[in-house]
Amino acid sequence: MLFWYSIRKARKMSAFKPEKDLNDIVKRYLSGKASAEEISFIDEYYNFLGKRDISEQVPNEELQFLEDQNFKAIQNKIAADKKSTLISFYKYISIAAALILVCGSIFFLRDQKMISGSSTTKAKVENLDVLPGSDKAILTLANGKKVVLDANTAINISNTNGISISKTEDGKLVYTVLNRESFDKSSVSFNTIETPNGGQYQVVLPDGTKVWLNAASSLRYPEVFVGNERSVQLTGEAYFEVAKNKMKPFHVKSKNQDVEVLGTHFNINSYMDDKTIKTTLLEGSIKISNQKFNKILTPGEQAIAGIAENAFIHVSNDVDLDDQVAWKNGLFRFNDSELRDVLIQLERWYDVKIDYSSLPNKRYNGMVPRKSKLSQVLAMLEKTGNIKFQLTDGKRLKVISKT
Repeated sequence: MLFWYSIRKARKMSAFKPEKDLNDIVKRYLSGKASAEEISFIDEYYNFLGKRDISEQVPNEELQFLEDQNFKAIQNKIAADKKSTLISFYKYISIAAALILVCGSIFFLRDQKMISGSSTTKAKVENLDVLPGSDKAILTLANGKKVVLDANTAINISNTNGISISKTEDGKLVYTVLNRESFDKSSVSFNTIETPNGGQYQVVLPDGTKVWLNAASSLRYPEVFVGNERSVQLTGEAYFEVAKNKMKPFHVKSKNQDVEVLGTHFNINSYMDDKTIKTTLLEGSIKISNQKFNKILTPGEQAIAGIAENAFIHVSNDVDLDDQVAWKNGLFRFNDSELRDVLIQLERWYDVKIDYSSLPNKRYNGMVPRKSKLSQVLAMLEKTGNIKFQLTDGKRLKVISKT
């Protein structure tokens, strides 16, 4: 299931909160102040969820809201008002436009038939099937040996020099220091883990630091941290939960930027083809610096820096943290995102080549599970953006504006 919101198109408006919009509608519904359209929407939303395993189908924000506050209340009220409020899903679609001032156009895609309005559209969507990315990466050991990390990789990868490297079944690479006396502190060995387009992976470093790597990213790090600091090098995007050690600050180097932390949670977006580096702090404190500037971030702030050695570092507190780490939580989350930015994410996750030569001026808002097939995501973009897609050879995607 995809739960999609489309509030703004080409013009800039304030950031939206899907869970807040849903909350407002439900509050009016339970207090008897909802409009006929809103009553119909809640009725269909409840009936839809009742036919699904909501723990698998509903985004975390909605699920938490429903479980904690309103699901039982909606259930009781619908039972009392069922005769007057029940309408068909198709009738709901026809009145959804009336909700745009409240929460935008909301679409529920129960299955492939609901995505398409005709057999022709259905056939086109089915031909656009590309599976989503998965847990896969390439590990390069200090001796140059490369290990493919996927579901078929053996659990025990290496056990030398007092360091154990193993793989868990859920896509996680774990380093464990078995004997600190057995490795040579004067000669540090480095490993590199790289995720391809269509891949992601998690690493637990020797100090206990957890790193989530997004698609098309790489991390270079020592097999064991020695000396007075812990330092790694990042290309692409990663989310860090740094193990606290006041005696050994942790450094993440990306392009010409250095992030120094003692122990905290943050996300860095530093892809090679991007013109900026975005560092977002969720917990703790970090120091961001280049050759000319340095900034201290507090939770909820984001630093945006150019890639030059002396680029200015801009700090903003007007950032949606959920947007920044949605990828780690298994979601595409678009918040007034330009079509190009949306497609860049799809290109990396589905490992397709996209023609950017003639993109229309479209902006998108919504949440889509990253486990969705490409056909489902493209169908939603077509429904809400007045565009269509052509996929050839299963890997090349072209965007066409509808006239």
